[in-house]
Amino acid sequence: MKKPFAWIAGTVLVTSLLIGATAGCGSGAGNVPLEYHYYHSEKDESGALREYDYNHERVYENDLQTLGADPSAIYVTEGEEAGYYYMYNTSDPIGATGYLAYRSKNLNDWECMGVAYNPTMYIEKDVTYTAFATSMYWAPEVIYDAQLGLYFMFYNASYLFKPYTFYIDVAVSEKPQGPFVQYAKWKYDNGTAEEKEAWAPVLDDAAAVQSGLGAGKLKVFKPVLDFSKIPQGTKIDESWQKGDVLKSGELPGYMKVIDASPFIDEDGEKYLYFVQDLGDKHSTSAIAVIKMNDDWTPDYTQLKKLTAAQQIDLDTAADTALNEGSVNEAPFMTKHDGKYYLTFSVHSYTETSYSVRIAVGDSPMGPFKKLTQDEGGYLLSRAGMWASGTGHHSFVTANGATFIVYHAHTDRRLGGSARAIAFDEVVWIQNGSGLTIPHVNGPTYSIMPLITTEWKNIAGDATVRSNGTAEGSDVKYLTDGVVRLHDESFISEYEIATSAVEITLTFDDYREIAGLFLFNGDSYERSVWEISKVEFEFKDGNVTGTAYTDKLEYDYDRYYPGGEYYVKGGTFALEFKPMLVKSIKITLPRAPEEEERALSEIMVLGK
Repeated sequence: MKKPFAWIAGTVLVTSLLIGATAGCGSGAGNVPLEYHYYHSEKDESGALREYDYNHERVYENDLQTLGADPSAIYVTEGEEAGYYYMYNTSDPIGATGYLAYRSKNLNDWECMGVAYNPTMYIEKDVTYTAFATSMYWAPEVIYDAQLGLYFMFYNASYLFKPYTFYIDVAVSEKPQGPFVQYAKWKYDNGTAEEKEAWAPVLDDAAAVQSGLGAGKLKVFKPVLDFSKIPQGTKIDESWQKGDVLKSGELPGYMKVIDASPFIDEDGEKYLYFVQDLGDKHSTSAIAVIKMNDDWTPDYTQLKKLTAAQQIDLDTAADTALNEGSVNEAPFMTKHDGKYYLTFSVHSYTETSYSVRIAVGDSPMGPFKKLTQDEGGYLLSRAGMWASGTGHHSFVTANGATFIVYHAHTDRRLGGSARAIAFDEVVWIQNGSGLTIPHVNGPTYSIMPLITTEWKNIAGDATVRSNGTAEGSDVKYLTDGVVRLHDESFISEYEIATSAVEITLTFDDYREIAGLFLFNGDSYERSVWEISKVEFEFKDGNVTGTAYTDKLEYDYDRYYPGGEYYVKGGTFALEFKPMLVKSIKITLPRAPEEEERALSEIMVLGK
């Protein structure tokens, strides 16, 4: 049973007090109580916490209601679906065939749009035509190619009757919801005479016999990557010789590859990142890149290995201090201010420690150097005991903001294989060495401002003042957009004196706002337990006044349940009907002597 969403009882709507104000004549409403909703836990009859029933138009929480793994999220800017986020993921149970498409206006509430891709299969003149794989479709990633006017869905799947023999392939569609068509079939149907011949399905009598069809009765459309096509004499990058790329035996040219991730650079050049997976000749996985032609066919002469598990770069010996286990997988490429950021996941996907790391380079084909934890290289990882398996991600940018969409274990404490979709904001900051890096305000389990639509965090537009700044701290940390959830030494919280404190945010002009969020930091010992009141200097027409709240107590039942573990980044989350506000004054009570207090961030949901 969810906690019912309601405005605070006993308060009055601001505008209800302003009836009778004369148009064109300014007047003051004085101090009036604000009608608002404060998110605070309640318990049911058994003493268990009720789930929040939150306002999906203004706030969100990572409640893990959309099941799935390995999400690829895009923002659609073309056609009838413009303005929607689309998502594709690995469906449960593992071994699923094909992919579903989901769409959302806010990254939180997902609508299933049905099957986006089913593998090719049809019968013609007593011959069965099929995709090379009909099962174990994992980790799709979709990109829109504006030059070609097509959506490309890259994926890996197992070859017919050969479980865990993963190849990488791609399917195409004119619409984000599909239907997507296997690339080989699409080329065969739409290509030039030369392309039709190159992509024609081939007989596979071994699979035909296993399927009971008989020799000569099964033709297979091939995957887009076939490493047997590397030209003889081609020099593969020295760190990854041809003998490492190719597996000898029953599948010449086969390499167990997963997690394909396409990237188009600003100059239009195209690349495909992927993973040499464990279980072939290798006890660890590694990330590689292959240059792609304009039509997304591979250029086998440009293939490079980029990472190795436990190595900070390919020239440095393995070091367990990197704490990666045997896994480097789920790559995603982002370019920012001329630098290339290869983000990827480490550890096994079933482990609580499954998480996202960062490597940085000056070229899309490397070399790349991983960042250590002290350098901010742990992009997304468990924070305390309440978030597990936060990994295999994609970035999506819309309306001027960037978000990371990832999966997390539905069992937040113990992990496992059951996963669901979550997202949080990405901001760009400088680490202790002055290098610009991405930082995730997450993983969160808090009530968060929903800034994926027309609403934004506008706290950074305000001038901030406080009469209670602790020595050595600075009010700028309150509105720098960065929430501290781990132990990065270069990320500071706002430290507060023990006296009663007033923090004021003042805008240059009245701004429309609908919510206020104060983030406690990464330490229970320094958490703020209470806000005496919040006052909003508002305007309604020609009437001005101050709207105020009651005392707001921190939700320790939710963010420190049973005194067992502290949920970092918990919020004082306050929501109200939109109003025009010039300033916000937040009053904190006096603290006991020598008691440290700190806030990580203040966010204002506004326009």
